[in-house]
Amino acid sequence: MNVEVDVPLEVVHLTDEYWTNVVSYIIDEYRHGRTPNPDVLCNTRIKFGAFMDAVGGMKFDFVASGHYARVVHVNGDKKDKPSTLELSKDIVKDQTYFLSHLSQSQLKRLIFPLGCIPKEEVRRLAQIFDLPYQDRKDSQGICFLGKIKFSEFVARHIEAEGIILEAETGDFLGKHRGFWFYTIG
Repeated sequence: MNVEVDVPLEVVHLTDEYWTNVVSYIIDEYRHGRTPNPDVLCNTRIKFGAFMDAVGGMKFDFVASGHYARVVHVNGDKKDKPSTLELSKDIVKDQTYFLSHLSQSQLKRLIFPLGCIPKEEVRRLAQIFDLPYQDRKDSQGICFLGKIKFSEFVARHIEAEGIILEAETGDFLGKHRGFWFYTIG
């Protein structure tokens, strides 16, 4: 998209940080029978953590993201007041939950231009301006996993399937795909 709008592209490689801070957490949580929340962690530690650290030396006022949320910044002589995370105008697409653990230092550097526009309007504007990806499906996956199915991803990193036995008799009841599919939460 940067080519279409004539904006230079800066690539920041955060693969190591992602594996250390997000993937290892997902695997560890499943191994302990808990349901992880990788999107919250990805936002705080990668998208607006490691990324902000990596570009911190560059000159810019804000980082803009396509999240459906709003940040209210206090202007003027009240800059010591906290920035606040607020619900998107499109309550169905709202992503404030996934951004809820951002720190004040992270919030103060962010803007969410889509937070005040309903998703249908964003799609309509993309068509009017003939922007690429105007017909792209909404993202439903885990942060940065791409097209791989989440269950396949976890299965590659966690113990394989096993058998189900009746606790009292030891009778064979069937097989399971892996105990990590069955978590509390």
